[in-house]
Amino acid sequence: MLLGIVSDSHDHLTRLEWALDRCIRENIEGLIHPGDIIAPFAARMLAQMWTGPRLTVYGNNDGERRGLALVLPEITDGPVLCEWGGKRISVDHYPPDAEHRPITKASLVIFGHTHQVLVERREGVLYLNPGESCGWVTGRPTMALLDTENERVEIIEIEV
Repeated sequence: MLLGIVSDSHDHLTRLEWALDRCIRENIEGLIHPGDIIAPFAARMLAQMWTGPRLTVYGNNDGERRGLALVLPEITDGPVLCEWGGKRISVDHYPPDAEHRPITKASLVIFGHTHQVLVERREGVLYLNPGESCGWVTGRPTMALLDTENERVEIIEIEV
């Protein structure tokens, strides 16, 4: 299963639109947004452009939770477990640490928050942070494509 992972969009509509359009062009089968969408108007773009399976979690800057939930009924606090492409995936906004533990027995751990790209295998588990799609902090807007069959990750530079 091919998944698109777009995180920390922080209301940057131009880059969010580019990332979602890329997911559509790549025939992505599911979309994960691990937090910091920010406003309902950005969530509306996500919901209108991506009508396929998706999983979204709240980030630390998603203050208007009620408005986000009206647009994205599936949005929830992390960590949350999903099973896509035969893989158990733990999704949270926060990187794994003593306070934010991923769901056990997950073979993939997806998160955002740091705005830094990370693709790393630890004790047989793939940890993935797609970086920031907004580009506000690092100046490098990115997203990720993940093939669950072989756990191959492609980090994509957002080109707008």
